[in-house]
Amino acid sequence: MRHPARPVALVAALALPLAGCGLLDRDEPARTDSSTSSPASQDSSEDLGTLTGAGRPMDEGGLRAALPAASDIGDGWEEDPMKTVSETAAAQVTPASCAPLIQKGPGWDEVKQSERARVQVNIQRDDNPPPPGTERHHMAVWAYSFDDPYPTRLFDEAGALIADCPTFDVKQEDTGNTSSYEASAISFPQLGDRTLALRLKIQQTFETMTIDFVVIKVGHNTVTVANGTYNGTPDEAVTEKAARSALAGLEETP
Repeated sequence: MRHPARPVALVAALALPLAGCGLLDRDEPARTDSSTSSPASQDSSEDLGTLTGAGRPMDEGGLRAALPAASDIGDGWEEDPMKTVSETAAAQVTPASCAPLIQKGPGWDEVKQSERARVQVNIQRDDNPPPPGTERHHMAVWAYSFDDPYPTRLFDEAGALIADCPTFDVKQEDTGNTSSYEASAISFPQLGDRTLALRLKIQQTFETMTIDFVVIKVGHNTVTVANGTYNGTPDEAVTEKAARSALAGLEETP
């Protein structure tokens, strides 16, 4: 019998760090590493978005159809009924000044006013052993769509915080317990208009969960993949497969 793990509070969208922190712009090479400098874009046309293709404004049905199913990730994955990877809010982040790093706070609140739809899917490995102390794999994929093009300025503004926020705390809404988060950049292919690749190491009371967060902007839409592993390291190839599947779904959805 599988014993449920307590959900891990995360964000459904992250912001884009600047130099050395995972920023990937459309004019950069396909991959970068933590030493790559990535200045903020000066091309305001990047914020214009598109009314066609994967970047067009979409409703909830279209976004949901774009989300990857467990079978799209590969053999051995299934729906996660516990929704182990969940979303958090700005008020749960300490210090509050670090909330924009994960696209929460005043700038995010402003963008939310034009939100058209938000959907989420949670999946897990079907061979996860019971906790605690075991290696277990859980993933969440979010997709958002907005009436207005998603502003790249939020990526850049949040990126300026990575040097000041290598660690921060998040309060669990369900238990009131506080978990310590460590943030760092990882290499990842450039996808969409902008791509963020960030690793979060979350110290809980009895276990550690490491999550690879990938956030992609495409016109009016964003896709976030949170690939998490208890007591182990996430498989970046699986993270990439989930991200590409979601983007392909946005393109293909009628």
